Amino acid sequence: MLEKILETIEARGGGFVLVEYSSLDHPELVFAEIITSWREKGIKPLIVDIGDTLHIFTTKLQMMGVNIEVDNLPVIKEMGNVRVGNIIGEVHETEDFEYHMAKYAQIVKKVPEESRNHTIVLGMEKFSFTFTDNPPKLERYFEKINRRYLKYTDVRDFVFLNTSVASEYLTKSLEQDYDYVLRLTGIALSLVKTPGGENFEVQ
Repeated sequence: MLEKILETIEARGGGFVLVEYSSLDHPELVFAEIITSWREKGIKPLIVDIGDTLHIFTTKLQMMGVNIEVDNLPVIKEMGNVRVGNIIGEVHETEDFEYHMAKYAQIVKKVPEESRNHTIVLGMEKFSFTFTDNPPKLERYFEKINRRYLKYTDVRDFVFLNTSVASEYLTKSLEQDYDYVLRLTGIALSLVKTPGGENFEVQ
């Protein structure tokens, strides 16, 4: 169960988690289980919604008969037009890094204290579309936006990445930087990277 993985991460004091999936998988079910597990513990995570991925996930879940409540969760929206959740700010500029960082930093100040240590990022691959033909620019993104936060401890951050869409460069860069890598294949979720090097699968 995903619960076992979540417990493992919690027991180790948290970390940065990459959830890899393909276009044929159902990452929305993993997302729903994380939300449900955290809600049972009184945790209201921050959601970073890139390119309307939150809308896509919740719509697919509804079609499966799975309803999760996200209206009360703080959401930072990047790109896209469909507003889902409690939007606390929006950043649509991706080309200008300095502006992006400044805008994001202002929005982060609005994140409730109770949500600052638990974040779910949806649609990471969509953010990288701007840099498909420019790896150096994507590297600059990692240096300025992503890696600057890796020094923080006591966080539980989940980043969902569609590897059918993401470039190999993006995938490998995230795998290198993150503490844990989860890989969804069909209905099997594998923990393929941990700080301690253990691998195991859950159904």
